[in-house]
Amino acid sequence: MSSLLKDIFAEKLIDDDRIDNPLFTFDVPVFGVSKTCSFLPPKFAFYYQLVVLVVLQSAFNAILGYFVYKFLVERSSTTKTKDNGAMTALTPHLFAYGVAIPLVAMEPIYMMEYLDIKNVGLGMAFLATPINLSLRIAEALYGFVPIPMKENLFNYIIYFSCFFGIDFDTVTKTPKRISSNFISKRLKAIGREYVLMLFLISILHHYDYEFFDTKHHAYGTEHSFHDLFSWQHLLNNYLVAILLSISLSQSSMGVCILYNFFYGFETYEVVQNPMLKSKSVSEFWGKRWNQSVHKGLKNGVYKPTLQYTSSKILGAVVTFAVSGIIHEYVNFVLFYRNGSGQFSSGWNQVIFFGWNGILLALEYCIGHWAIFKWMSRNLPQFVITALVLTCALPLAHLFTGDYIQHGWFDAVYIVEFVVECRDS
Repeated sequence: MSSLLKDIFAEKLIDDDRIDNPLFTFDVPVFGVSKTCSFLPPKFAFYYQLVVLVVLQSAFNAILGYFVYKFLVERSSTTKTKDNGAMTALTPHLFAYGVAIPLVAMEPIYMMEYLDIKNVGLGMAFLATPINLSLRIAEALYGFVPIPMKENLFNYIIYFSCFFGIDFDTVTKTPKRISSNFISKRLKAIGREYVLMLFLISILHHYDYEFFDTKHHAYGTEHSFHDLFSWQHLLNNYLVAILLSISLSQSSMGVCILYNFFYGFETYEVVQNPMLKSKSVSEFWGKRWNQSVHKGLKNGVYKPTLQYTSSKILGAVVTFAVSGIIHEYVNFVLFYRNGSGQFSSGWNQVIFFGWNGILLALEYCIGHWAIFKWMSRNLPQFVITALVLTCALPLAHLFTGDYIQHGWFDAVYIVEFVVECRDS
């Protein structure tokens, strides 16, 4: 078994040698210069490695989910009506913070080391486990597991084992069965994301993900106040944020289609066009960007904080701070290991998500003002979306910069259909 796994993950997916074997080539004039463009296929080894990875991690998730259900979910239901003393109250916390969360934080690190994973895109798939499961453990600890998921052990293991999100019927409290119509729509959506990625990543990769010239690199932190609001900086951040959004949408739907076929249940869309349709900061983070993590943060961090403090503002700030810490952990694991110890975070993720927590708190405090109500009623949607995004775009390089500097987008580029053009 060990040798089989190492054979499967033998190709490291680092070097991009596809230019020597394009699917086809064509010549095009670009500003009077003849270019030879090659249509390159993805490194298909990535996809069978990803399938094996999903199977391995889902099995681990299911086993841990059984113990989380027994130690936290069932115990939470029984202790609401019965007081068994301080030790009983302490046991769930010891299990959650002393066993379960450290386990999900360390398991992907050991697996990536054991299989010698070098492609950081594949590494990100491993890290879906600690990102989502740590929050699901927290929601179980504090009693905020959604009702359908805690209805029985089967529901919970299905829910806990899935990287992203199984869709449950709130009336029957059972997972929704897939249909041919659902699969058809989902495959069309995945195809759409591949086409969008083909165009956008082919262009941005050519410009090192900085389409417009600026004084500083997109991943730098030395921007002046004036630099942060230059149109070149804002548009560079916007293009990279769109690329990240499409990549997250594509990858999450691609992984979820495996669960759709294997489990026979529907999954919800994780990303719902946040860069073009968001009408407020709360809608961007709460309804459109990475719904799997949003639901985990809401149930595992925001609701417990609100329960203990009764402050929505503090709940929002704490939630975004925890989100920043989780992203720091992810980037450290991904880039420190593959960068031979050269990665240094600078707490960029905490700063970025902390700022967005402040924005959300401001929306709660002043969003009801007449000027904002007038804007929501009278301005076109694309203008409102632009204004919402402008609140965060000046600092968006703190979020996306590590992905550029440490090769995450380059790792994604290797596993996409792309067009690469060179002088004839």
